[in-house]
Amino acid sequence: MSRQVVVVGSLNADHVVDVQSLPLPGDTVLGRRRSETIFGGKGANQAAAAASFGGPTAGVSMVGHVGDDEIGREMTGALAALGVDVTGVGVVEGPSGRATIVLDPDGQNLILVEAGANALLTPRDVETQQVAEAVAVLVQMETPPETVAAALRRASGVRVLNPAPAAGAMSVLGLADVVVPNRTELAILADASAARTHEEAVAQVRSLGLAAAVVVTLGADGALVVEHGADPVLVPASPVDVVDTTGAGDCFCGVLSLELARGRSLRNACGAAVRAASLSVTGAGARGRLPVPSDFASFPSRDREAPC
Repeated sequence: MSRQVVVVGSLNADHVVDVQSLPLPGDTVLGRRRSETIFGGKGANQAAAAASFGGPTAGVSMVGHVGDDEIGREMTGALAALGVDVTGVGVVEGPSGRATIVLDPDGQNLILVEAGANALLTPRDVETQQVAEAVAVLVQMETPPETVAAALRRASGVRVLNPAPAAGAMSVLGLADVVVPNRTELAILADASAARTHEEAVAQVRSLGLAAAVVVTLGADGALVVEHGADPVLVPASPVDVVDTTGAGDCFCGVLSLELARGRSLRNACGAAVRAASLSVTGAGARGRLPVPSDFASFPSRDREAPC
């Protein structure tokens, strides 16, 4: 049976350190309290968000690699407990991927990633019927670029690319139907400074010359939708009490992909994704507060939009 959404990407064990302020180059900063290890990885975070948001019938599958260690087994089990099909997650010799997340009191973060098993995901691992038959395929850049490219080429459904990290993403941008960078990633792709206004962000998107639609995530400002033949639209976010912004973009991408797989328009899918991401930052950890169907029981079928 084909899946609604197949997420091809990374699974990491995240080591989280709380600090009073984020370190500057050459700086030494002490942790404020005992650190902890939680489950993350952009791919796994996105699969978790999509499965939690969609509920028992979401039809979300994960394709990736973990190491032959205890944390790898625990990460796979945690996804399965959320209803994610993990038959596409292989076990390879060596350590699972790991990340160190430094978090300040305002919820802002710095993230360092050790690829581990994620670096061993090959094009052959993603050239499968599972990827070919999915209604939507979601990828990021925490696995080798040639593997990301193979997944996008293999996909016959909606191809969603989260170019994170942005370094190396230029080679695969042209293979996606929807590209979802944040403001910083867009600036790297456009070889420019981070956009200070929505108009600057639109200009940077246009400079890429992509056939794909582009959705720029803007944190507390929501998301900017730039499609060919249509005026750019800002989908605003509602104010929330921020606890931790880590993984908000992953939540956005997971929910966006599931909504697109369900046949929603890009703008309406963005409305649900913005709300889900806003909810996610009210909880701690790389997956934050995972969205559940009841969060959206009274959500309007047409989302708020504002022309740019």
